Amino acid sequence: MFKLNKIAGSVIAVTAILGSAGVALADGYAPKGKKVVYERPTNWSGFYFGVGSGYQWSNTDIGLAAVPGLTIAEVDQNSAFVTAFGGVQHQFGVVVVGVEGGWKSTFREDGSTPCIVPGALACKARLNDILTVGGRLGWAAGHWMPYVTGGYATARFEQELRDVPADNLLLFAGTRHNGWYIGGGFEWQVSPGWTAGLEYRHYDFGDATGPIVVAGAPPVPLGLDVRNDATTDTLTARVSWRWGRPEPKPLK
Repeated sequence: MFKLNKIAGSVIAVTAILGSAGVALADGYAPKGKKVVYERPTNWSGFYFGVGSGYQWSNTDIGLAAVPGLTIAEVDQNSAFVTAFGGVQHQFGVVVVGVEGGWKSTFREDGSTPCIVPGALACKARLNDILTVGGRLGWAAGHWMPYVTGGYATARFEQELRDVPADNLLLFAGTRHNGWYIGGGFEWQVSPGWTAGLEYRHYDFGDATGPIVVAGAPPVPLGLDVRNDATTDTLTARVSWRWGRPEPKPLK
């Protein structure tokens, strides 16, 4: 009988201890020495600013404004560029909506092709810069966000006519194009506030005209306008800093 009472007392004591521990945990008290793990929820809302670099592929059809449909030369021009951009976006559930503006400046490398008198003359063209403003629509997938983008774009192109043997500048012109762009990409939250990403865009700038100038000192207007039809594709690596991050919350 004594042994049974002793065993029963031990069972009651152990049960009481375990019950007290369970109540303590239920009330939110972590066991002594256990660390509380924190997480920072991924929230894509806020203002952001960023920089990047990439490569562009441009195609320009050069003609005369006075002769519609006439193409003197088709020039492919490729070059690296740097970019700066900024915007604001807001997350609604898993949908992220935003507006972004940006500027790209190329390294001003010329594209060249024989024209008018092949072997004697060459037509050259280059993209100088692009300014854009447009919308973004993304899908919040944790630390990743794929998105599509599109909007207004304006770009500056320059054209030259040079003689091949001496590479002397004979004629030059500049055209400012207004058009549109569409594209897409993805971003990854590297750390709170910092994101990195990759983006592709296609630009269609349509036709633009500008006065043709005879090279010299001083330069003299020729009295004719060049017509330039241009498209551009870009691939950009981006990094940005975003304001408006949420405070860390303990894991449940």
